Parts: sequence; C-alpha cells; structure tokens
Amino acid sequence: MVPTHEEADYGKLFRLAGEIGRESDLKGLLIKILEKSRPWIRAEACSIFLPDPSTGELVIHSARGESAPNLGKLRVPKGKGIVGSAIEARKLIRVDRPDEDPRFYREADEKTGWKTKALLAAPLLDGEECLGAIEFLNPVGRPAFTEGDEHMVEYFAGLVAAALVRIRAHDAALERAQVQRDLDLARELQGGLLPKIFPTRQESPGIEIFARLDPAKEVSGDLYDFFFVEPGKLCFVVGDVSGKGIAAGIFMAVTRTLIRATAIPGRTPLEILTRVNAQLAKENQANLFVTMILGVVDTKSGRIVYGQGGHNPPVLLAADGRPAYEPPGGMPLGVFEDAKFGERELQLKEGETLLVYTDGVTEAMNQARDLFGEERLLEAIAQRASLNAEKLTECVVEKVEDFVREAERSDDITLLAIKRLVG
Repeated sequence: MVPTHEEADYGKLFRLAGEIGRESDLKGLLIKILEKSRPWIRAEACSIFLPDPSTGELVIHSARGESAPNLGKLRVPKGKGIVGSAIEARKLIRVDRPDEDPRFYREADEKTGWKTKALLAAPLLDGEECLGAIEFLNPVGRPAFTEGDEHMVEYFAGLVAAALVRIRAHDAALERAQVQRDLDLARELQGGLLPKIFPTRQESPGIEIFARLDPAKEVSGDLYDFFFVEPGKLCFVVGDVSGKGIAAGIFMAVTRTLIRATAIPGRTPLEILTRVNAQLAKENQANLFVTMILGVVDTKSGRIVYGQGGHNPPVLLAADGRPAYEPPGGMPLGVFEDAKFGERELQLKEGETLLVYTDGVTEAMNQARDLFGEERLLEAIAQRASLNAEKLTECVVEKVEDFVREAERSDDITLLAIKRLVG
C-alpha cells in the first residue's frame, strides 16, 4: 500500500522528532529544527522566536531556502506581530493574507526585504509557561496553509517545546555542577589559607593554641590565623566578615593577606588594625566589613595584648573553672578609614584559657529560633579548665550542635583557644 501524502508527512515528523530529541545543544537544536522542518512542512521559511529574558523582546532565529540560519539578528517587540498574539493567546494562529491583518509585524519584512504571503504561528508551551513560538512562512505548492498543516505544526510545536525544556534543564544542571565545582575549589583554596599545624611545645613553651572553623556554606566569611611575628611572639586573629558566600570569602582572604603583610616586629595590635583598616576601607567597593580580635601573645610569659575591632568579647576561663567575658570595644574594619579600635592587655596565669569566637557560636539557632546565647557559652566551658585548648573548642562545638539539632546552620562557627600551660 502506497502511503498518502499526509501519512508520509507524519512519518517525517516522527523521524525529525527523534533527531531533535537527541540534540543536547540549544544552537544545534535550533539549526536542526529550522533546516529540517521547513522542507517537511513545505514552506519557504521557518522561524523560532525566543524571548530575551532582560527585555522581553522576541529574538528571531530563522532559516530560508538553503541559506544558513541567521541567528538572533532580528527582534520583535513583546506582544507584537502574529507570533506575539499566538504567545499571548496560547494558541496556533493561521493567517492567509498577512497584508490585511493589523497584527502583522511589517517591520520584519521591511528590514529583510522578505515578502510574507501566508503564515502559521504556534506557541511553544510547557504547561502554563510559554517558551516562545515557531512560525512557518509561505507554503510551497499551495496557495495557503491547510488544516492538515495546522495539526502537524501544533503537534510539532509540542515536540519542540519538550526539547527546549529538556535542553534548558540540561544546561541548568551543567551550570549548577560548574557552580558547585567552583564553590568546592573556593572552599579548598580558602581552607588552604587556614593554618592546620599548631606550634609545638618547643616553639611555644608556655602557651598552647588551637583553632577550628566550621563553615555553614561552601565558602566561609570567618577567619582565624596565627603566626610568629618574631621568636616567642605569636600573633593570633579571629575575624568575621559581614555577608556570606564568595564575596565574603574573598574579603576574608584579602584581610588575612593584609594582616600578614602588616604584622611586623615592633608593631602593636592597635597599629596593625589601624593600618589594615585603612587599606580595607580605601578599596572596599563591596561595602563589606569585618569584626576582629587581633593579638600578640608572649609564649613564655603568657602576656597578651590584643586589639578589638567591634568583635564579640573573648571569654577568659580562670584556672578554677570560672568563665567571664572580657570587655568589648572598637569599631569594625573596612567602613571608615579613621575608625577607632580598642586595646586590651592581660596576663594569662597558669591553667587559664582565653577563648576567642565568632557570633556563629552565640547566634546559633534551634528550630524554635532560640539563640544559643552568651550564657550557654559560659555554661559550656564552666568547670572545664582542665581541658586542653583542642578539647575545650570541641566541647563548645558539641554543645552548639546539641542545641541546634536539626535546624539549618545559619552562620560559620570559629573558635580559637589560647591556654597558659602549667609548669
């Protein structure tokens, strides 16, 4: 049995559907649709209209005869033309005499020198969402498009819409995967900035130091660091950048670099904070800021001098197990070039520990949105003076995690403990 013309056309349609279903690239998909659907429907030209997300204009991707597709050269204002009407009405529109239809967008013919004699425009629908439209111009071998053409174009528009949805989902998945790879790399690089090897007893005979940072997201805005500015003088810092994500992470890295470049022998913590702040405030186009505790500890005597930059006050855990907050002070860094900072001096006695932390500890929330708070922090370390610096920080983190339970972490947690050794 010889197939009829309509049956043969549908056979080509199914084969074309299989080809576009295998296409994974948007440009390749558009080219395949434009080049192969035009001879199948027997039309002089085929166009696909996709909206520009920023303007709403319809960008025309078209193919005529044997010419290569001319992608993205013409635009139709939102809602204009037969395609604009098809998109708004969410239904196929057939026009046999465009020159007599007020909806027809004549500017397209004027810009290209093309003469539109008849057209079919069908919306590309994905449920309630319209992804664009497909249009066929000037039927070949017949004076106008037929009802059979309408059925095939309407069905084909559904296949094109499904292919666009699939490619959009594929592209989104690739983009998410790339973003995740970038975030993983940023987290790895950022983690490499944080010192993981702590001073030995020989390097620091009277002082034990330990720090940890638990990021809430892939990239942290918190900072801790420690390094010797000269033998026996250990500089330590804990900071918390405003905001989250990549910007905060970059600001944190810049801050750390400035601190290391500025903290030279003979400079006090107050002088270091002042110089670092001047640089941050001068070039702070992102309008971020960082709170900070920066100090220098004498690893033999236990004497500590630290500068305050609007940060949470440290906790001093006495040798008898009683904790108490140090006085707060100073302004955050990065806001004003002439910001003023506080400075404190204390003498760590044997068995005493100074605990520096970020507000991710005290502002951790449970599912009832209660804060962990300053009192719970004191309770977490009270009567634990016998613990070493590492065990004390772990104890605090465990208490915070027990409090938060299943609630989502909202902020980074950073702790740094400095303990004066006994004997």
